[in-house]
Amino acid sequence: MKFKLRALTLTVLLSSALLLTGCHQKNSKTLPPVRGNNLTAMVISDDHVIAPSLHDNGQSFDTYAGNDAGADLKYSATIFKAFIAKVLATKPDVVIVSGDITNNGEKASHEYVAKQLKRLTKQRIHVYVIPGNHDLNNPMTRGFKGKKQYEVDAIDAAQFKEIYAKAGYNEAVSHDSNSLSYLVKPSKKTWFLMLNSAIYKSNYQQGSSTVGGGLPDGTLEWVAKVGREAKKQHATLIPVLHHNIMNHTMINQGYTIGYADQVRNVFSKANIKLTLSGHIHAQSIKHKTVNGQELTDIASGALILGQHYYGTLKLNQQTGQATYHATPLNVSTYIKQHQGTRAVKAYQKYDHDVLYAAGYNAALSSLYEDRDETHYSAKKIKTLATGMGEANIAMFRGTPVKQTAAVKAWEQLPNSVGLKEFILRTKNLHGNLSWSGATR
Repeated sequence: MKFKLRALTLTVLLSSALLLTGCHQKNSKTLPPVRGNNLTAMVISDDHVIAPSLHDNGQSFDTYAGNDAGADLKYSATIFKAFIAKVLATKPDVVIVSGDITNNGEKASHEYVAKQLKRLTKQRIHVYVIPGNHDLNNPMTRGFKGKKQYEVDAIDAAQFKEIYAKAGYNEAVSHDSNSLSYLVKPSKKTWFLMLNSAIYKSNYQQGSSTVGGGLPDGTLEWVAKVGREAKKQHATLIPVLHHNIMNHTMINQGYTIGYADQVRNVFSKANIKLTLSGHIHAQSIKHKTVNGQELTDIASGALILGQHYYGTLKLNQQTGQATYHATPLNVSTYIKQHQGTRAVKAYQKYDHDVLYAAGYNAALSSLYEDRDETHYSAKKIKTLATGMGEANIAMFRGTPVKQTAAVKAWEQLPNSVGLKEFILRTKNLHGNLSWSGATR
């Protein structure tokens, strides 16, 4: 996430046919339904994997990775494999990936991730994915060798469905005709509505992926129809989408879905009480009362960044009560098992430094830019940048920043200093790691 974002005009796509009726016949390749009173899902978002075959850890890749807004891109494949290992050891019923599966939508990266996910479905774990804004029609797909970058293949919507056929699409009981959205029912009482909120059809024309997202009118009508059916069946319906359905941080332009009020209204009327999202990279849980009932949006912290969170959602399928908890993935243990102690130390240093530097450098640049007006000394600017580095880590972690001298230095500044509000908000980060409540 960057501190300065381009303003994006979000538009809802033109509506088309209402829905494409899903196949309700049993597919011989579909995994057996989850039985029993309880269902457990492990949830991740924004893993941003780049296939190891696309880089050589050379100069070009090091430079690119070091400027990726705090993401731990150099270790993206390792982090993802550490998550796969954790899933295989935990054996949940379901695994959910809510978008930005790849670095920039490289075909090789999608194929690499799909291959890893097949290790889970072979163990009879249901896997469901949706695309994020990085994943489709991305004109920025690149490989790295030595000092140079080179273009590599991207994928379109049809290829996405093909590559992830065993990660949700083969198991779908209904498909939305307007998008890559689909409905899965891992059990009779628990349904996941996998919603494609990414806007990607104009990416090539504009030369970059579209950060903002939206749902076509036809998709919302399909959601409403699915909601009515779920209510008749006394089933829990949980939408999963990449973009947030409410503001989670002060930086929300392009992160909260377009026409969010309309989306929340449709969700609440469909008796939806919990949604899962990602995109902002920060671990965050927000609530909003809509049509007299509370709606909760859990944004999973980016797997590639900070604490490398994964969420565990546990549902009592009889009562509809659920709990959620975000847990840091122990990447160090995985690296130690496979590469040794020296590799762990190198990883831990890089993992901290790349996120800290994103905040530190952003503040340093901004403060020096305003130095003619503020007249801050170089020493003061360095102190303030240190505080921003610490606050940046806290924001993505979802817990309060420690009150160090560098953080307190921001409190003495005039309110007109733009980044001060960001620092102050990181002092009050609470309730972002755990949640419990009703899902129907």
